[in-house]
Parts: sequence; structure tokens; C-alpha cells
Amino acid sequence: MLLELRLKNFILIEELLLTFEPGFTVFTGETGAGKSLLIKALKLILGERGGPDYIRPGRKEAVVEALIYGGSLLRERLEALGFEPSEEVLLRRVISPERTRVYVNGSPATLKILSELTRGFIVLTGQHEFRLLFSPDYRLSVLDDFAGLTEELEAYRRVFSEWRKVSAERENLERELSEIERRRDFLDYQIREIEEAGLSPEEDQELVREREVLRHLSRLKGGLEEAAFSLDRAAEALAEARGFLSELAKFDAELQSHAERLENLYYETVELAREMASRRADLPEDDSRLEEIEARLSRLERLKRKYGGTVEEILQTLERLRAERETLETGEERLQELVNRETALLKEVLERAKSLSDRRRKAAGVLSEEVTQELSSLALSGAEFRAEVNTLPASAESLTASGLDKVEFLVRTNPGTPERPLEKVASGGELSRVFLALKCVLSRKDSATCLIFDEVDTGIGGLTAVRVGEKLRELSENEQVICITHLPQIAKLADHHFAVEKEVSGGETFTRIRPLSEEEREQELSRMMGVTSNA
Repeated sequence: MLLELRLKNFILIEELLLTFEPGFTVFTGETGAGKSLLIKALKLILGERGGPDYIRPGRKEAVVEALIYGGSLLRERLEALGFEPSEEVLLRRVISPERTRVYVNGSPATLKILSELTRGFIVLTGQHEFRLLFSPDYRLSVLDDFAGLTEELEAYRRVFSEWRKVSAERENLERELSEIERRRDFLDYQIREIEEAGLSPEEDQELVREREVLRHLSRLKGGLEEAAFSLDRAAEALAEARGFLSELAKFDAELQSHAERLENLYYETVELAREMASRRADLPEDDSRLEEIEARLSRLERLKRKYGGTVEEILQTLERLRAERETLETGEERLQELVNRETALLKEVLERAKSLSDRRRKAAGVLSEEVTQELSSLALSGAEFRAEVNTLPASAESLTASGLDKVEFLVRTNPGTPERPLEKVASGGELSRVFLALKCVLSRKDSATCLIFDEVDTGIGGLTAVRVGEKLRELSENEQVICITHLPQIAKLADHHFAVEKEVSGGETFTRIRPLSEEEREQELSRMMGVTSNA
């Protein structure tokens, strides 16, 4: 429920404070007086963007404030959005040329929060909203609201969104699989090339050493023979010297240690001579293996250029390639998982869509009957309204975020005439009455506490206007109803009456809105009826 609306430096309004009561409230005034300013201000409170054109000329900023009562639902929303819970909330918009600021109970907020917080508490309706009846999406939302499908539709959309996500992932993976197949073939080739080489750590270093031996085989053989021969001769000389010193040590004890050293040198020289001879014997008979070694080293060099600078690095590359190959194998497994998941989700989403369709068809029949009854009370006697649910074939291609259904609103304006889509037969007056009839029916289910009608009287007059006024008054028994009208038939049925007036003072134009006393109300109704008072 809207309790208060305060405006300061807002377009043509300098300063204004309006207090609202439950029931039926009307705003009237001459054309161009500024009745639409109320709607503009409330749209800002509901989260619409504002700009410098909302600021009264010559002023620094415009301020729009609204005090709203929302009971326990408002308390829950405030708490969910991180504000102190309360059954009332003061909303404030401050608009300057540089920026727009939003406050909720004095705390900074965003337009998104403002929109979420006020959703359902104040509902604005005008010619734009009337023509929403031409929108298939809006018609479907009207039927879903009437059927109370909010939770079921949200559950459906969660599954639908997950199905679309999995389906997109599956399609992307399928597109990638052809590239994966090519990559897998290339990996197989690389792995096979390394594996067939039969590498072992430090093999290249050992081969280089063996190649050097074979390249200098003749020189090594000759040199080792000469070294062994020379060591043999040296051993003979050492043995002879050792004998001399051993004999002389009988006379000089200090020479005994020299004799022992010569003995050690003798045995070491003999051992070296034996090792040289053994090494010579171990050498290949010829260098026939040299060509094989060169070929092997050449192969290793090619592998190094492709896979790493050393044999150890090549072997590390092999492990990495194997790991990647194994990962590619899991791609096919992942694809199968996605296919299975997609199939299960599609089954579930189709089942939920069919459930929505069933409930919509049942609700459409009830909605059709109730709106037809409302139209009769709105001076459209004999008119019939029908909500038709057209369900597409249950398939993946037919699914949308709302299910499988499209809703058409059909009307028969006169008995015996064929029913036709609403947008093809309804005049402005008929359209506004169909919209009002729907609102009356939906108000029994809506959470809205304040309904604001702008231009609901377009294209009507006489008895029809009286019926519309009576319907608004009836609607106000359960909801707070605010109506901007130019028809006295509607205005006189209101519980509360505000006049919107424009005046020029000091070279400035002002719009003023004030509540009317009973006497002033009679005068305003007379003006609206074109009657001149003699008072």
C-alpha cells in the first residue's frame, strides 16, 4: 500500500507531500495540468532510470520519496536484500545532472534492488500495459499468475536451463571431437616414434664415448701396446732397484723404507701394465660397429630436435604425451556422460512442460469464465472472453523457457459473431475494459497492494464509464486503487479526490496537487461535466 509520496523540484512541481488512504482515490485536472507527473514519479520509485530532465529548471536536484507498507512480505524482502526488516519502507531517489542516487530506509541501494523490493506492491497500468495483451509472453504470464504456477514454472526453468547448458556443452564437445581425433592420431604417431626408438637414460653419452674409441681404434691399440711394454720394462727396473736397496738396508736402516716404497711402485706398475694389456684385449677387432653407432646417434639427434635436448628430456616428453593421450580418451567418455545427462534432463523437462500445459488448460477455462463475467459488469453484455492454450508437439525443438505453450486471448464482442484474437477486434475502450476485467480477476490472487490506473477511461463514456468506475470501486475493496481520469462518472465514485492544477507565478510554471473538500469536489465534478457554477 502506498502511504505517502513526496516530490521536490520534480519537473513542474516545486514541493509536494501526498498522503494516501485505503480505498479508491482519483486524480483529476485539466489537460496538460500535470497529472502524468504522478506516474513518472512512481515509475522512478519502481526502479525506472531517471535523468536531468526530471529536475525543475534552475534547481540543483530533484527528490522523489515514497513510503510503502508491505506487511510480512516486505519484511522478508528487506531481510533477504540485506536491510533491516520492517513492514514499512521509505524509498528515496535523488536525481542530479551528474548522477542518480537510491536510498532504502536511508541506506544506499541500486536500481535493481529498488525494482526487486517494490515488485508487486505497486502496479502501474496504462495504455502501454493495455497493449501488453497483444504480447504472447505477457498473455502466458497472466495465465501463469492466475494458475498460481510461479513455483512450478521456476522449477521447470531450472531444469530447462540445466538441459540447455548440458546440450550446449555436448554440441561443443562433438565439434571438438573431430579435432581431438586428429590430435589423437598425431599423439599416437609421436608416442610410437619414441617408443620404437627404445631409449635408455644416458644412452647418447655412452654412444659418443664408444664412437670416439672406434674412430681412433688403431691409435688406441698401438698406444696401449707401447704403454704396456714400457710399464713392463719399468717394472723390471724397479725390481732391480728394489733389490739393491734391500741389500744396502743391511748397512743403513734408513734405506729400508725406500726399498718398501720401490716395492709398492713395482707392484702398481705391474698392475698398470696388466690393465693396459687387458684394455687392449677388450678393444674391438675392427671399427665395423662405427656405422651402426653413427646411425643410432643420428636418430637420437632427430628425436632431440623434436622432443627434447637430451634422452632424459625425450623420455619425459613421452610420459607427457601418454598422459595427454589418456586425457583425450576421457573426452569420449565425457561425451557419453553428457549425452546420457542430456537425455535424462530432456525427459524431465518435457514431463514438467506437459504438467505446466495441463494446469494451464484447466486454469484457462476458469479464467475465461471469470473474465467473461467481469466484462458483463463492464457494459460489454454478451461479450465472451476465452484464453486458448496452444501446446506444441513435445520435442526438444519446441521447448522454450516457458514450456510448450502459446496463449491466445480471443473475444466475441457480440452474440453470434465469431471470436477473434483480441488485438484484431478490440477498440481502445474495449481493450481497457478487458484489461480491467483481467486485473479484477487477478487481484484475487495477486500480491499487489496498490493498483494505479492511467488512461483506463480511454474511449469510453456514459454508462460504460459508470460501470468502469463501479468496477474500480469494487476492486478497491481488496486493493488500494488510484486512478487518473478525466471522466466525472468515475471520479464521483472515488473515496478520495485530488485535483491537479497548473499555475504561473513570478514567470515560473508550477503544478500543484491538493486533496479536495466535499464542496471543492462538487465544483471539480461540475467542471468535468462542463457545468458552470453560479456560486
